[in-house]
Amino acid sequence: MYPALGIDYGKSKIGLALTLGSLVEPLIAVSPLRIFSVLPHLVTFHNVKTLVIGLPDGPLRPEVIDFSAKLTVLFAESSVRIVFQDETLSTYDAQHLLFHTTSKRRHQREHSVAAAVILQTWLDSIQSSIVK
Repeated sequence: MYPALGIDYGKSKIGLALTLGSLVEPLIAVSPLRIFSVLPHLVTFHNVKTLVIGLPDGPLRPEVIDFSAKLTVLFAESSVRIVFQDETLSTYDAQHLLFHTTSKRRHQREHSVAAAVILQTWLDSIQSSIVK
C-alpha cells in the first residue's frame, strides 16, 4: 500500500504527489510526453507500491482510463498496483489551497497540488476503513 504516488491527469500537465507516512507532498507536474520516462524513475526511487489515479467524470474520463491501461503495461513486471480515486473538486481544492500564492506559482503547482488532494482523499478513505 505505502508509499503511494498520486496522479492528476491533464492534457497539458500531469501532476504527481507522494505519500510521506500518513501525509502527502506535491511533487512535480510533467508533460504527458515525458510521463512514461519520469514515472518509472520516481516509482523506483521512492519504492512506490501504489499509483492512485484521479478519475474524472466527463469528457476526460476515457483518456484517463486509456492512460491507466498504458501504466498497467508499463508496470506489468512489478508489484505496483494501480487504483482509481474520484477526483471531483480536486482542481478546485488545489486552486483554493494555492490562493495565497502568485498567479504564476498557482499555475506551476496546480496539478501537483491536485494530485496531492487526490492522494490524500484516497489515504483518508483507507485509514477510515481500517478504523471501522
